[in-house]
Amino acid sequence: MQGIISQPQTDLNETVKPQHAQVHFNEQGTPVADHFDDVYFSNDSGIHETRHVFIDGNDLPHRWLNHTRRDFIIAETGFGTGLNCLVVMDAFKQFRQQNPTHPLKRLYVLSTEKFPLGKRDLQQALTAFSELTEPASMLLAQYPIAIEGCHRLHFDAYATTLDLWIGDVHTVLPQWHVPEHGLVDAWFLDGFAPSKNPDMWTDALFSQMGRVSRQGCTLGTFTAAGVVKRGLQNAGFAIQKRKGFGRKRDMLSGRYEGEVTPLNAPPYARFTGDPVNEHHRVGIIGGGMAAAMTARALAKHGVASTLLCADSELAAGASGNPRGGFYPQLHSEASHASMLQAHGFTYARRYYDEVSAPFDHQWCGVLQLCFNDKVRVRQEKLIANDIWPTSLICALDRETTNALAGLPIDTQSLYIPLGGWISPPQLVQALVREAEHFTEVRYNTRVTGITEVENGVRVSTEEYEDTFDYVVIATGAGSVHMNALDCLPMRPVRGQVEAIPASLESIKLKAVLCHKGYMTPAEAERHALGSTYTKNDLGCDVRVEDTQTNLATHYRALPQASWLKTLSNDGTARGSVRLALPDHQPAVGQVLPVSALTRRYKGLASGKPLSSQPTIPPSKVFTLTGLGSRGLTTAPLMAEVLAAQLTHTPLPLSETLLQAVSPIRFAIRACIRGEALRADLDGDG
Repeated sequence: MQGIISQPQTDLNETVKPQHAQVHFNEQGTPVADHFDDVYFSNDSGIHETRHVFIDGNDLPHRWLNHTRRDFIIAETGFGTGLNCLVVMDAFKQFRQQNPTHPLKRLYVLSTEKFPLGKRDLQQALTAFSELTEPASMLLAQYPIAIEGCHRLHFDAYATTLDLWIGDVHTVLPQWHVPEHGLVDAWFLDGFAPSKNPDMWTDALFSQMGRVSRQGCTLGTFTAAGVVKRGLQNAGFAIQKRKGFGRKRDMLSGRYEGEVTPLNAPPYARFTGDPVNEHHRVGIIGGGMAAAMTARALAKHGVASTLLCADSELAAGASGNPRGGFYPQLHSEASHASMLQAHGFTYARRYYDEVSAPFDHQWCGVLQLCFNDKVRVRQEKLIANDIWPTSLICALDRETTNALAGLPIDTQSLYIPLGGWISPPQLVQALVREAEHFTEVRYNTRVTGITEVENGVRVSTEEYEDTFDYVVIATGAGSVHMNALDCLPMRPVRGQVEAIPASLESIKLKAVLCHKGYMTPAEAERHALGSTYTKNDLGCDVRVEDTQTNLATHYRALPQASWLKTLSNDGTARGSVRLALPDHQPAVGQVLPVSALTRRYKGLASGKPLSSQPTIPPSKVFTLTGLGSRGLTTAPLMAEVLAAQLTHTPLPLSETLLQAVSPIRFAIRACIRGEALRADLDGDG
């Protein structure tokens, strides 16, 4: 795009952007990796090679027929062109069509890639496989921005979920959180030949394979090199040679017969209780975005839920604001907060594109304006550090900012092309409609108590009691009244958003403007403009002084924009309360009383390492809360994490980031410091 301010190159170790694969295409049209001087798949027939080495090498059709769990999990070293994934997706679709009542319902593919292909190279490589046109087009449509970490892609037409982990396999595998009985059912041990890529085929890789494998997990690999055979045997795999594909004489297959030792770092273990399945009843307390997204995520696992909504309608709280800006809050360093924002945002964009029920939204892009010297320094540092791909965020000059805004802004900006605005209440309604076959909504149901009992969780309301197998607290600012969440130091923050009439000038606005406030393009001849932040205020009334504050914020940020002076307010506004936590990250997962946590982990105060502590005891109470003002960005991925934790399926975040959003993190930190946890409602955390 003309007008993008160039980004300097930095050391790759200082960025989360991976190095893209450099490829050329040989006379047969096969992609060849320049760095490894090796082909991505056989010149003879890539599809037949995949079927022989990986499908038949793992005896998949027969194993699927004899599988008793709902999910089957394949791990792959080397995503490459995605060919292996597409072939197994297609095979699994055929299996599901031929066995519609079989208990196996979902395929997971966890694939690693250190040097991802650029999208154009990927598209060219996949044109060779006409029989895979449909799944290939789906992959290309979802192919993620290259940021290190996990990118979860859903292919519901193929009953498949792909977790594409970008990064070195030796860094990625230790970050996989594993259930007690292991995670992986089969390995596609791919990657360039050991002679070409010795850095991948190491004892560390084989050891991690043993850590995450289930008993009886199989593997297939095109190589028969002795170093691979011996390494796998030492890691607990029984190995046999098979006939190779085409001109290759031998290949290896194997079966894991070693001990299952997940070695997850306690006390942050997440799979401590029994997995939730379609026979369980899950109560979800709440009626906003977090509750609706949790219900939808569970429905995709075939799990029914009951929404206990305190109000007479959904999205009566902070999720009820008519429109909200959708964009990530990125920093100049790849901090935990930035990584959660980046992955949450890119996942959310794919998520919203998949929602079939209609809701108002516009992917018009977001301009983060350079409105004072302090912001200029911060934005220049973000660009200079070169952390993020330009397809996620880039710097624009004044002229390009004006052109994208459609109005004279007359300042530089950071541009987020995938961003825009969304109607949260319409989104909540759409999500509940999508999950309606698995979701019951009980309105005017105010919960007064939650008690774990022998057969589940007893929920008391103002009118009755009910018992669920599991309960999820997704109550937003209402969480401050939930005693079950005493392990969270909660900080309610009131905010007011205006819905101001568009003027003849402002109606030309084409992108979301963001500074200390935000303003959306006109919809139904009104702009959304906000927002105020008032700590520890639970009032939802509309206040004239807040309206004046919102307008003044925009005037200060854009003093040169004469078109702003054409705006006036007619009193249409909305006040609501968000819930924040001291570190500004959400809380998602299992919760326990703070007293139980401090008793269990008091030894941390004397310097004992976390790894020496006992596993967190099982609980049937979970939460998704603390989304603050970034719920549109983070809630979809957090709901996916919660559903995965409940069902003991692969978690789409690294262990490090999972710890950063664990509800028990505050109690653990307090124990380490030897302090009592308290809900400190003052300060910035």
